Amino acid sequence: MTPNGTLSEHTGAGFASLPRTPGQIFYRIPYLFLQKAKDRVQEAWESVAPVIDTLKKDARHHAIEGEEAASFTCEDGSRVEISTTVSDLWIKAEAADPAPASPFQKIDELIKGLKKPAYKYICEKTRVLAFPLVSGTWNDTVKGFIGLDAGSISINIAFVDEAGVVFETDYTLTEGDVINNIKKAFSRLSAKLPANIDILGSGVTGSGHEISSALLGADVYETELDAHAEATLHLLPDTQVIFDIGGQDSKVMYIEDGELDEAGMNKKCGAGTGSFLDAQADRLGIPIEKFGETGLKAKKPYSFSSMCTVFVGRDLIAEQAKGNTKENIIAGLHRSLAMNFYATLGINKKHLKTPIAFQGGVASNIGVKKSLEDLLSEARGEKVELYVPMHHKVMGAIGMALFARDEVEERGSFRGIETIQGITSEFTECTRAQELGCNKTMLCDLVHLSRGEEVVQTLYACDAYAATPMASSAERSAQ
Repeated sequence: MTPNGTLSEHTGAGFASLPRTPGQIFYRIPYLFLQKAKDRVQEAWESVAPVIDTLKKDARHHAIEGEEAASFTCEDGSRVEISTTVSDLWIKAEAADPAPASPFQKIDELIKGLKKPAYKYICEKTRVLAFPLVSGTWNDTVKGFIGLDAGSISINIAFVDEAGVVFETDYTLTEGDVINNIKKAFSRLSAKLPANIDILGSGVTGSGHEISSALLGADVYETELDAHAEATLHLLPDTQVIFDIGGQDSKVMYIEDGELDEAGMNKKCGAGTGSFLDAQADRLGIPIEKFGETGLKAKKPYSFSSMCTVFVGRDLIAEQAKGNTKENIIAGLHRSLAMNFYATLGINKKHLKTPIAFQGGVASNIGVKKSLEDLLSEARGEKVELYVPMHHKVMGAIGMALFARDEVEERGSFRGIETIQGITSEFTECTRAQELGCNKTMLCDLVHLSRGEEVVQTLYACDAYAATPMASSAERSAQ
């Protein structure tokens, strides 16, 4: 948590930025994969207790705000701060002069003694470098894998290192332009990553997997369901059932012996997805980010007569006209979505195994989480809690990075971020039907991916087309 008690989503955001001067050193301690967020934070604070005790002895002033933030001022004027985000505990050490002070050396030795992943960040000229802790020493490179989930609503990317730590992620809207927004997502991800990373391989999933695979030079493809299950079982290994609610669809996945066994998906009814809440948020004039906390303030949640989007909208307008509160209406919407989720996916609430993970973009909404839990608890006659994993918005991307980590030997075929940024696309009809002896009455649509004059790949081409040499972009333009 940041000093004001709120969890920050961006890695390192507890300190506004990563190191900017040679006198700054940052240490990053990722949370363990525990079910509850508060337990993750507590474990991280306990792991750095020796650091805190040392700083207390050496500091002329210190302030500790529970397990949210701490600051220390040393005798020589050097400062140390501790803060937490949704996935990591961060320690920022800033020397009073350019040379690191002796308390920092003590911190360094204590952190190197941790029996868990940790990273040291420094500023070298204009670059930020990160060094992973391996067997008590700082390695000079962060090696890892890229996962990409290219969906109709969003492009999700994750960089997972060799230790299985979700190092960085990005969530970018697709906006009907898969290629350019993949490139945009990589630009955003690259801005968060240190300069000394080494991407060993990549994996893709999602409806845009064909074009994203060609763009990246991906090593691995898996279905969305497999990718989501892989990520969940990595972050919450004891999970038995997975609820996933996104913007356009919802899913339920059943785990047996640590593997995905059965699954169901709803792509037809929008009332059980995030788009349903987005539409009602627009009607009510309340930002969707505030829906969860607003609904929890309801004194008497409204009971909608239908779970259908059309009729819910009609009832909502009628209740507004009667003067019912927004809190009551929103709480009713959350319960309606939860009921629809269980109904459309045919979920038997009484016989679900636990623990149950809840992920996808809608998992950010604490009101929906509570409604799903309430309906389960009512059906079973006992309290049931859903567990929201870290990085719950980008689980497909994390799963694909993990698949790449498992399947790529030494180094895969990832093109590199700079190369990806230089690739352009051209949508065209096939002009070689006569040459290829094709007897189709309709011309095929093709997508040419090029880098300068070099054709990187042609998508959606037939075998005959793919087996013959391809003209350069200049030659195609002249035709």
